Amino acid sequence: MRKAIFVMFSVLQMSIMSAQELTVIYKAVYNTASPQLFAEAGLSEEMRASLASAYKDVVMTYQLCIRGTESEFRLVPGKGKQEISFMGQTIDVNAAAYAQAQNYTYKNHAEGVILDKTEAFGKKVIVIDSIRSERFTVVHNEKKDILGFECLKANSADKKTTVWFSPYIPVKNEPIASGLDGLILQFDNGQQVFTAIDIVDTVNIKIARPEGEKLVSREEFSKSVKRRIDMMKRR
Repeated sequence: MRKAIFVMFSVLQMSIMSAQELTVIYKAVYNTASPQLFAEAGLSEEMRASLASAYKDVVMTYQLCIRGTESEFRLVPGKGKQEISFMGQTIDVNAAAYAQAQNYTYKNHAEGVILDKTEAFGKKVIVIDSIRSERFTVVHNEKKDILGFECLKANSADKKTTVWFSPYIPVKNEPIASGLDGLILQFDNGQQVFTAIDIVDTVNIKIARPEGEKLVSREEFSKSVKRRIDMMKRR
């Protein structure tokens, strides 16, 4: 029986390693010890730390779908309630996630373009940018197993992001643009820690390029967000 299960698992691994379609489910927990968490919210350090602490038990789910040269990465709202308490208020983060789930990141690797459908300060936009890989350095003496795949560790140049990627799944720049030759199965971006909990060699959704909102460059969007945060801090 064990041998049969091992053979089935090995066949699944081989199928994933050569697949033109992949769906990966990630569990995401908040890195509440990181000073980066909610650092862009325009809060005092005391309030930021308090908000971060409130998220210590929150778990979110994300889905990455890859078909050929296109991909989509988005939040999947959870069922039921997942509540936090902050400043005397009780907030259901799952309810808030339904609005966030309308936003997603689309990549077209053939065109080298990335489109983020997002909302900031009540305005919906599509942020367009080229897929510019951040420089990561592989730590060759550190390895671990995720979903049966051997993964290597790598750190971003600014040391703010750590990833674990599998060179046995030949997918580049997913779900974040790292330039590494292999699918990232775990990453800590200083805000959340994402870990793959399931992977299959099929996609059951249509991967669609986001449309209908104003297109803005990454630089333009970043400047706009910074201006709004600076205004909030001055109040």
